[in-house]
Amino acid sequence: MALRLRRGTNSERALITPADGELIYTTDTKILYIGDGTTVGGNPVDTAGTAFGANVDLNNFDLIGTGNINTTGNITITGNITADGNLTLGGNLEIGDATTDTVSFVAKVESHIIPDVDGARNIGASTNKFNQGWFNAVHVAQDVIAAEVNANIIADDSTVLLNKATGAMNTSGTFKGDVNADDSTSFYDATTKAVNAGAGTFTGEVQATTFTGTLVGDVKGSVFADDSTVLVDGINGALSNGTLTFSEGVLDINSIPVVGKRLTIGKNTDTETQGINFKAGSAAGKVIDVEGLTDGANSTGFDFTVSRGDLATKTAVQDGDDLVNIKISAHDGTNTDTVSSAILFGAEPGATIANGAVPGVISIVATPDNGSNWSGMSINSSGQLCVGGTLTPAAGVALDVTGNATVTGYTKFGNLTTVERDALTPTDGMIIYNTTDSKFQGRTGVAWVDLH
Repeated sequence: MALRLRRGTNSERALITPADGELIYTTDTKILYIGDGTTVGGNPVDTAGTAFGANVDLNNFDLIGTGNINTTGNITITGNITADGNLTLGGNLEIGDATTDTVSFVAKVESHIIPDVDGARNIGASTNKFNQGWFNAVHVAQDVIAAEVNANIIADDSTVLLNKATGAMNTSGTFKGDVNADDSTSFYDATTKAVNAGAGTFTGEVQATTFTGTLVGDVKGSVFADDSTVLVDGINGALSNGTLTFSEGVLDINSIPVVGKRLTIGKNTDTETQGINFKAGSAAGKVIDVEGLTDGANSTGFDFTVSRGDLATKTAVQDGDDLVNIKISAHDGTNTDTVSSAILFGAEPGATIANGAVPGVISIVATPDNGSNWSGMSINSSGQLCVGGTLTPAAGVALDVTGNATVTGYTKFGNLTTVERDALTPTDGMIIYNTTDSKFQGRTGVAWVDLH
């Protein structure tokens, strides 16, 4: 016998509140409802329709079967989701709701990873860094901050900017950040701009405000002192230390207080001889060419100042001292510096050196044996000229000649009266012309005799 339920149209069902457990069947929608005593129209229990009338409680059971789940709305799950197939999401994806949540990737990523806002998203953090990354190319629009970089750096034109194997660097442009060497010492301090290369070698162009150390190679550009004065003018090719300037083949000296415009080579405390060595590769050239002026009483010249002691504590010269020598040496076939002749300037032997008085003597001499023997002539502070011999003139004579003399032209003897003749201190061999007697007279051992 069939069970007949309460029936009616769906609109009629909506007007009643069925009792708890009472069944209602709608004849037009073909859906079965069960009442709970409070819900108007009851609750649908018929699965032949297209929608549930209330929540579905699985009551610890599973949904098992083959088919799709199509829904409009949200899916909230407490637990895990295991999907053996593909997972396609059409909207935004938010994974994790706390910093303790994690995501583990076992599969490969077969698409691009692109942020939604340019330059606004990070990968990793200062306290949670990724370990290593493998990339074919890294394109960085702004800064690279790294403790170490172990790689070759290649330019767009395939030029090797940094060779990690050899350490060679060929770069230009801007580099930001500190650079440390392998031993963790600072190679480049980005704050102070200081570079400490140690025993390293630079190849290529180096630009720096200050350079300390040894530089081997070419220097291009200007060089400045600590006070910003130009030492080397890279544009005009001028060299200057503020006092001495060399430019376009001209040496210019700024005036120095007390000293004036004077170039000094060496110092008072030097223990070695300072000098200038001029070399001329042409026999026709001038090694020293001096242009000067004269006002009649004064003219340009060479000044030598000589003393005993040392340059810091000078003492007086002594008679007989050599003061300045100009020696001429030549190549003798074996030796390049065999002495040939000289001009000697000295303090006159036997003279008295006093305040404001240094009697001098000048000797022009030549040597046949590299200075072992000399011959020549000298003139002393009294105007005595000595030719030959010891170069020391006899007392009381203006000219002292050792050897023979050939005179082309006339020789004039002293013209003396008899009174003037008798006032002499005669020596043997004197010849005079006696103007009183109009005769040439010579001195014998005891008297004057007429020579004609």
